[in-house]
Amino acid sequence: MKLIINFIKRHVWLSIFGVTGTIYIILFLLLLLLIIGFLYSSNNSNNTQIGGTQTCGELIQSPAAEKVLKYRSIVEKELDKEGISKEYTPCFLAQMLQESGGNPPDVFQASESKYGQIGMIKTVDESVQQAAIRWEQITELLEYLKLPFSIELVWQTYNFGSNYAFWLADNKEEYSLDTAFKYSSEMYQRLKDKGIYKCHYAEQKGSACYGDFMYVDHIKRYLMPTGGDNNGSNFQFPFVNIPFVVTSEFGQRWGEMHAGIDLVAYLGAPISAIDDGVVVASLPTSQSGGYGEMVTIKHKNGLYSRYGHMRKRFVKVGDKVKKGDVIGEQGNTGESTGSHLHLEIRSANDYDKGHAMNPRNYFKFP
Repeated sequence: MKLIINFIKRHVWLSIFGVTGTIYIILFLLLLLLIIGFLYSSNNSNNTQIGGTQTCGELIQSPAAEKVLKYRSIVEKELDKEGISKEYTPCFLAQMLQESGGNPPDVFQASESKYGQIGMIKTVDESVQQAAIRWEQITELLEYLKLPFSIELVWQTYNFGSNYAFWLADNKEEYSLDTAFKYSSEMYQRLKDKGIYKCHYAEQKGSACYGDFMYVDHIKRYLMPTGGDNNGSNFQFPFVNIPFVVTSEFGQRWGEMHAGIDLVAYLGAPISAIDDGVVVASLPTSQSGGYGEMVTIKHKNGLYSRYGHMRKRFVKVGDKVKKGDVIGEQGNTGESTGSHLHLEIRSANDYDKGHAMNPRNYFKFP
């Protein structure tokens, strides 16, 4: 303190403010510098990362992707204005694909969130701007409610509206496909008499018909994890260069073991062998025990891949197949509630569920 006073005494402002006043001014300036430094640091942090997720992966190349990639510069400009890292650009572009397929002007279907009614946004720039603003608003809401951040939660809240985040907080829940289904069902029961909500796909089960409880998975079908399509195995996706979504995971489901993972591209989508191998089973619905039209392939590493509920089979027992060879089409045969591919990875060619392994151990599914 003596050093500060001695320093002050040598300067002309002492005659104006006095020693005590000058000390207060210096302390105020130091405090102001600390505040500016904190705000700068926070802004840089936001530009580096929102929450805990750095990237969504990469857009799967397709004619549909080309329609949204032409708006990349607009997306990056609006992300920068909102302090959101450009790492999230693929997340926005995939969401744009889901919302509009990239068709202008309201590519994010953002009119309702900004104006309270559809059809009000007239330019792509305004639509992208509102989507970025909405992302930032949702992120701030999650922080306020102390909900764990994830891109998935931001996406689903964008679709359902902010009330979904409050519902999660009130019920001490986190985002998952199950909680999204539950919220959608509750809201549909409350509002179905208004006649403005309808069920559009089998997975809604006539109940989860408010918004799109599978919104996250529907976006993820346009994305490929960075660095490839598998977890170090030699397997490739059974849908080659075709967007798809995971609709049911491996594990306990409805009180029993679900021995595979369910994937949905579209009815009739070509299904390819995940690796080289030999066909050891090719069964019609009448002989497959609920798998519908089913094919099983034995691979060189000793594992088996099984493809169920297909509409058509194109291979027979004894056929040698190469990775990527088309072996059938997505269908809805056997014990199935909607068109999909049931994919299993097995250690034996039998029906023992104890020999089934989680396909996610071998693939980086969306």
